[in-house]
Amino acid sequence: MTDNGLAKAVQHKFQSSMTEHYRSHLDGTNINKKSMLTTDYLNHFSGVLMLIEMLPMDPETFAPDVLEWSPMTYEEHFEVTGFRDKELAVKAYEHAPLDVRAEFDGVVDQLNTTLVGMLDEIKVSMKTQENEKLVHYCEQVTPDVRDLIAKAADIINEGTSNVVELSSVLDEDSSEVAQDEIDALFD
Repeated sequence: MTDNGLAKAVQHKFQSSMTEHYRSHLDGTNINKKSMLTTDYLNHFSGVLMLIEMLPMDPETFAPDVLEWSPMTYEEHFEVTGFRDKELAVKAYEHAPLDVRAEFDGVVDQLNTTLVGMLDEIKVSMKTQENEKLVHYCEQVTPDVRDLIAKAADIINEGTSNVVELSSVLDEDSSEVAQDEIDALFD
C-alpha cells in the first residue's frame, strides 16, 4: 500500500471510529442513529415552503416573511434553533457516514438553489404586481421543493445513499480494482 493509500486508510478508520463514538450518544434523541442526521433541519425548508404555498392567497401579507428567508447550513440552523440536542446534532452531522452526508448535502444544495430562484421570481412578481404569474409560478415549482424535502427526509430516516462506501475502495489491494469500482459509478 502506498503512503497515500495508508493515509487514506488511517483517515477512514479515524472517521469510522468517530462516527461510532457519536452514534453511541444518540439514544433518546431525535437524531437518526444510522444517518446521524435529524429532520429538525428540514423545518428550515418546510416553513418557507408553507409560506410560499400561501403566498398566492395574499401576496402582500406573506411576501415579507417569504422574502426574509435565506439559506442556512446545517450548523447555522442549530445555532439559532431551540433543538434540545443541537450541539450533538452538529457533531453527529460532522461525523456522519461520508456517503450519506454527501448525498444529503447535495439535496440541500438543490433545495437552496431552487428556493433562492423562487425568491428571485417572487421579488420580480411583487414589484410588477403580476399576481397571476406569481400564482402560476408557485403552483409549478412548489411540488419540486416538496419532493426535495421528501428526498432529504428519506436520506435522514433511512441513512442510505447510492454512493459506494469509501471503505470498499480503500480495502482493495489493487488500484485497478478500485478504479473499476469508481468507473462503475459513472456507467
